[in-house]
Amino acid sequence: MGKKRMSERVQEEALCLAEEVATTKGQTFDPRRRFSSAVSNVICAVVFGNRFDYEDHTFIENQQIVESQIRWLQSFLALVYNTVPKIMDYFPGQHNKIFADTEKVCDYIREKVEFHRKTLDPQNPRDYIDCFLMRLEKKQNSYEVIYTPEELVTVVFGLFLAGTTSTSLALLYSLLVMARLPHIQAKVQQEIDEVVGANRTPSMEDRLKMPFTNAVVHEVQRYQKGSLENFPRATTCDTKFHGYNIPKYVAVAPVFSSAHFDPLYWETPEKFNPDHFLDQKGQFRKREAFMPFSAGKRACPGEALARMELFLFFSTLLQKFTFHLVGDTKDMDVMSLYMDFRNKNNYPLIRAVKRSLDTCVQ
Repeated sequence: MGKKRMSERVQEEALCLAEEVATTKGQTFDPRRRFSSAVSNVICAVVFGNRFDYEDHTFIENQQIVESQIRWLQSFLALVYNTVPKIMDYFPGQHNKIFADTEKVCDYIREKVEFHRKTLDPQNPRDYIDCFLMRLEKKQNSYEVIYTPEELVTVVFGLFLAGTTSTSLALLYSLLVMARLPHIQAKVQQEIDEVVGANRTPSMEDRLKMPFTNAVVHEVQRYQKGSLENFPRATTCDTKFHGYNIPKYVAVAPVFSSAHFDPLYWETPEKFNPDHFLDQKGQFRKREAFMPFSAGKRACPGEALARMELFLFFSTLLQKFTFHLVGDTKDMDVMSLYMDFRNKNNYPLIRAVKRSLDTCVQ
């Protein structure tokens, strides 16, 4: 996930996204579908070996199904279903449509897998599906049951489920922050102009030379109350934590905001402050309490790719556009904007004004 070829694919998609944003010509627009498509296309490049046009009907429909399942997983009904699944089988409701739609996406993935199987060249694997099929061939006489065709379908669906929504939400939130805090947006753009200029696309090699931009991307993740908290873990042994005895095999849900907003670890936890990730010399610094991708053996396996996407998409968009809030929401604070978007799925009106090339420092 962290190899140079992967970063090149993200750069290519970032340019495609910038072209899509440019079609708005400075008018108000809703960036949600474009951003979701861009992030989803990165996963498509990894899994299928190709990207899709943002207007492709099947591509959009599959995204909508994945997004619907994410919203459902966070609902009260999903909690009931996970608690008493057998009883829910006898009741009508949204969960039945969710499962039917999920099967529709899985059927699409099965078609892709079958095409890959028929066209597989072991000497030139094209993508994740090819690599899995090659391993499946080697393990077919093994006692390992991990590598099966249906497991491949499940894993690919899981990659889309986990790898699209969270990253696109973080990108959307970063735009809200930039539009609401123009002084920070201007400082990011100044750094991009000085390091990258206007004649090439930002790369991962630039990140070390862009500490403020990197700090802003990290602060967006810290300040965002993400959905990872909805996925439980389980204790593997009897555990004592902060004076509480937690028995073995008990389900626990980590609340990352307790770390991200802890005044013991952050100077101004309730304020959006990129200085949280900068030392006294203005260089980027890591923080122990920063864990948007969880921690330990069950940390997000796509962390390297997500970090790459966030930096490259964000810096490419800020290189080319200045973002503005319009309407009644332009005076709302950053957290209120985000919570309104997250809880009501109501993204505020936004404009992307193309930057003049002569404003960039070469």
